[in-house]
Formats: sequence, structure tokens, C-alpha cells
Amino acid sequence: MRRVLVLLILTVFTAVSTGCSGRDAEEARALLTQSQAALADVRSATFTMKLSMEGAPQDVSFTISGGAYTKGKRAGDFYAVMGSDSGLFGDIVVVQQHGRLAASMDGMVMTDGLQSAQPQNPVGMMALDPYVKDVEVEHGKLIAGEPATKITGVIDTTKFLDSSLGSLDQVGGFGDAGFDLGDMFGDTRAAFYLSDTTHLPLRALVDLPMDLLGEEVVMHVDFAYTSFDEKLRFPNLH
Repeated sequence: MRRVLVLLILTVFTAVSTGCSGRDAEEARALLTQSQAALADVRSATFTMKLSMEGAPQDVSFTISGGAYTKGKRAGDFYAVMGSDSGLFGDIVVVQQHGRLAASMDGMVMTDGLQSAQPQNPVGMMALDPYVKDVEVEHGKLIAGEPATKITGVIDTTKFLDSSLGSLDQVGGFGDAGFDLGDMFGDTRAAFYLSDTTHLPLRALVDLPMDLLGEEVVMHVDFAYTSFDEKLRFPNLH
């Protein structure tokens, strides 16, 4: 996990900026390019992410915290701790150090049969270009007291899914049954906060509405970096 989870979101949002035209889109593209360049020099990072579902029959909420080394002798070492705020499952911990992967669930440690995760590139940067509907840049924001710029964007999720997964519907037989996966989702709204001082990403907020059996449900993702270039403290899975 070379770039930590938020890099997936950052890469997707870069696609948001490249998919639109206009003054805000051009500025967003420049700011995100600058932020990626700053992130490329980071040796380690820690993060927290909270995912919750609004409108679901049962409350669903869980939190992930973790960190990774991205450069140096320990590049590729990472850890992640997942806990359910709604009691759906016990704590899950994953640790990779020196090429060895270990995991635990409710305190039970597993090492056998686990293969170390290899660094990999996140989703392609150009994948969402045709599906972006709007981009806006706002200056003068504060994140934990740090001056920041907010970039927001809207993705036509239905159009993206119809184009990308149309063949999957036919392969899985969904097309014959009149099932359209794209009809389940509304527009995805994303917001990013980039530091005006370091240009590093600070926080990402994503809202994805969906229709589940006639009920309107919204998935919220709140992701934040909590440190850069600090020594990481890994959970002990012995």
C-alpha cells in the first residue's frame, strides 16, 4: 500500500478536475497537480477514515485508521485498524512489516496463507473524465487551524456505471432481467481540502446516494490525513 487509501480518492478527484473546463476546473487541475507533487516527497503518512450509511434500515458506521511508509528502507510497510461504530464486527487489524503480512480479528492473529501486499497504482486518472459535471474552487478555508483551499466536484455516477458496467450487466444476466445497476446511484459529490502552506491534501469528503429496495440511502466517507513524515507506531500482532 504505497500511497495509502486516500491516494485512490485523490487520483479520482484529479480526474474530476480534468473532466471539466472553465476557470475553476483549470485552477483545480493546477492545485491537484501541485498537491500530488508534494505528496510524492512524503516518506510516511497516517490517516483516519469514517464510513457511514444514512437512511439504511440498520445503522452502519465504521472507522479505519492506519499509516504507511512510502519511501526509504521501510517503503511498503503499513498498518490499518478497522472498528465498527455500530457493533457489526470486532476490531480488525492488518500489519505488513519487512514483507510479512499479519492480521487479527477480535484478538485472533492470523499469518499463515497471507501474502504480502505489493505497491500498486491507484485507479487510472482519466477514467472519470467524461462523467464530471461540475467543479468549484473556494479559498480561505481552515482545517484544524491550517489555511486550506476547498475543491468540490460532481460525478454523474449513473452515466459512469452505464458506460463502464454495461457489458457486465449482460454477462451476469442482469440486462435480460431488466436490471440497471446505474439506476441505483445518484450523483457522487466530493470535496477536497488542500493545504495552502504545504500543498498536501488534508481532508476528503465523499457522498454517494443510492436506492436500495426503494429506500434512499447515502454513503458518507470522511477521510483525513493525520500526520506526514513521522515515525509510525505499528500495532503488535504477536
